[in-house]
Amino acid sequence: MREELLLYLQELPLATMLTAFFGVLTIIWAKKKIDDTESQRQERISNLDKFLAKNTDTPVDRPNRRARKKALQSIEHRFTIIRRIALFFLIFAWVIVLVFPYVGSIPATYISVFAASIGVVVGMMARPLIENTIAGMVISFSQPFRINDTVVVDGHYGTIEDITTIHTVLKLWNWKRVIFPNSMMLSQKVINYTKADRYQWVHVEFFVSYDCDLDEIERLVKREVVCCDNFIDYEDPQFWVISMDERYFKCWVVAWADNPPSAWQLGHEVRSRIIKIFNRHGIKASKVDFNLTPEVPDPPQMTGS
Repeated sequence: MREELLLYLQELPLATMLTAFFGVLTIIWAKKKIDDTESQRQERISNLDKFLAKNTDTPVDRPNRRARKKALQSIEHRFTIIRRIALFFLIFAWVIVLVFPYVGSIPATYISVFAASIGVVVGMMARPLIENTIAGMVISFSQPFRINDTVVVDGHYGTIEDITTIHTVLKLWNWKRVIFPNSMMLSQKVINYTKADRYQWVHVEFFVSYDCDLDEIERLVKREVVCCDNFIDYEDPQFWVISMDERYFKCWVVAWADNPPSAWQLGHEVRSRIIKIFNRHGIKASKVDFNLTPEVPDPPQMTGS
């Protein structure tokens, strides 16, 4: 048996032997790459401290430990599926490449049956399943967002709790869950507050009447921001007049917070303090608003006469 196998291998073309050799190396490399990526994700999750988009009390005992355990289980489950799918397609492609030179010697009936079987299998799989599975693999390797990232998706603010091969689970700031298909997560805009770093630039917007002292307002507002518990002195608070209308002018006060949950709390503190200080000083203001992602208005277009 051994001699017959060696004789058969000697008769194989050199190209076929090289294809088989490099195919095996590719499969081994792909499996190692997937294993290394899984280990890196698990290590990152193990070192995380918080799993919240907003600081809040919870009825769950040790919520961070529970969330970390759930995230590690999710990563293990997801990469098990990815490993099986990826290795299956690699082996399938490898076999096709090996068999391709001998296609001419295979009866056309066998080829037709094989092609029909593939068509039936693909036809039985629903289109959304295929789209979401591919999107889940793309998300796992390209990492536009990761577990525990604080994001805004379709107007929902929360933390990525789980990423499966089919869908992504977003835990909202009020602990509700929104489940998005992975294809949707790739096709729409996702605002990620923790992709590069966790520092957050918070701005509070309010309108003030023209009969108020602008310098006094700036001094009062900056003083209140510095007194907030969640303010960090990475940079002094900034005060800007953004626009003017017939009755009021729009102001922004901006400051830094250490992370998204602190930014949420800082916005609340600044708004509350502004309302109280304006009431004490009799300052007429309206629409004290808060946003984590301010968009600077476009400058007015100048037209010549």
